This record gives sequence, C-alpha cells and structure tokens, in this order.
Amino acid sequence: FNMSSLSEFQLWVPSKADVYTQNGQPVYEIIGTDSQIVQFPLGPGQSINCTSGAMAYMSSTVKMSAAYKSGGGFQGTMARIAGGGSLLNTNYKNESYEENGYVSMTPDYPGVIFPVDMKQCPSGKIIAMRDSYLCSVVNPIDASHSYVGAGFNPSETVGAVCCGGLDLIVQTVSGGELAFLMGMGTIISKTLSEGESILIDTDSILCFEASVQVDVKTVGGFAAICCAGDGLFNTQLTGPGKIWLQSLSIDKMRKLFVPPPQKEK
Repeated sequence: FNMSSLSEFQLWVPSKADVYTQNGQPVYEIIGTDSQIVQFPLGPGQSINCTSGAMAYMSSTVKMSAAYKSGGGFQGTMARIAGGGSLLNTNYKNESYEENGYVSMTPDYPGVIFPVDMKQCPSGKIIAMRDSYLCSVVNPIDASHSYVGAGFNPSETVGAVCCGGLDLIVQTVSGGELAFLMGMGTIISKTLSEGESILIDTDSILCFEASVQVDVKTVGGFAAICCAGDGLFNTQLTGPGKIWLQSLSIDKMRKLFVPPPQKEK
C-alpha cells in the first residue's frame, strides 16, 4: 500500500507467503499481526544467525551454537555489545544431511518484524536504533551474513550529537543478504531523494541507510518548547537514502508503565 497522495510513505505489511520465495523455494514467512513470528525453512546445512533469546521453536534437526568471535573477534564482540547487540553470536543450523528443518524467531517485546534487503542498500549498511536487530539469513554457499556492530552517532554537528536524542553509540547492520529488524506499532518507510529533508520525533526513528545525513532542528518558539510536550529538538534526516519509521518505541512504552509517585505518609 503506497500513500502516494500524502508524502510518498510506504506502509510495510507482510505479503503473501509466495512473495518470500527464491528460485521456487521458500525463504521466510512472517506470521501474525501485532506480535509477530518469522519462520525460516532450513534445508540441510542451512543456518540463521540471531540475537540471543530470539528463538521461539525449531525442528529436532536444528542445533544451536554460540560464539564470541564474529566479524572482528573480541573487538567485534565489544562493538556489538556497545551497539545494543548480544554478547554472543547465536546460530541455528540444520545439521541433517537429508531432512529439511525449520526455526522461528520472535522479538523480545511486543513488536513487528520486517526484512531489509541489504543488497539493495547502496553502502550495504544501515544505522539502527539499539536492540532493533533480530536475525539474518546465512548464505549457504559462502557463509556470508549480516554483521551487527556499532558506530558513533552519525550526526553532522556536535549540537546534533548532544541534543538530537540518538545514542552516542548506535547499532549498525552491514553486509549479507536479508536482515530482519524489529519495531513497534506501525512500520512505514520513505526513500529520500538527494537533499530532501524530513523532521522526525527521535523516538519514531527505527533505522536508516548510512547515506542519510542526521541533524537537529528546534521545535519552535518558547511556547512550543515549554507547552507542546515534544521537547526542545526534532531530528532532521536528509537524503539520499531510505528511512524506516515506527509509530511506537520502547522508550514510549516504558513511559506508560512508570509507577505514579508515592505520597509520603
């Protein structure tokens, strides 16, 4: 569904299962609406990498392994943790030589799952919010997969780094073929042309291609800053590149469950 009559935002919804096929074979299937499951059929020797604790169920032929070393050894592990990733690189592999298997992944919070075709990213890299990476498909031929690491805040100015709302250390996902991220609420995407800018509440940002530039803008005058409830700054994203937004975030959800202050007796 393309909201072309508005701002060319594209609503992401799971398509029919036959869309998720390659060379006539199923690649993945996303099940559910609000709290989703992504299920992967695994042929003999095929495997999936994921963040720790993501597995929901799997066939008896699939075995789990975990290792510290991934894309840079100890330094790669530390970078993955700094970016919000898990300590271990977890892999689920169908070890049968004859039988097909399957494995499924779920977010660790009520959320939706959406795929990112890393081959379509010009730089082969996206900047993601902390804890948004879920899993990636491992190429059965050369064992390549999406690598989860960390990078410094990509904002253009010191003011944007300090006031924009993005973490100083951000999660990066690079390389591979299919990476799966998790978000909350409704997921929409938009491809920004060269020089095109959009102002966004920072909590609504899910991820964006590395080619997108980041800056901040004040929300308005004194009355808007004090009374509108939107804070001091909005994040400005400038193309070229694709961005993904979410209608709800973990930070927003946490605010709903903050206990009211207790009155002193």
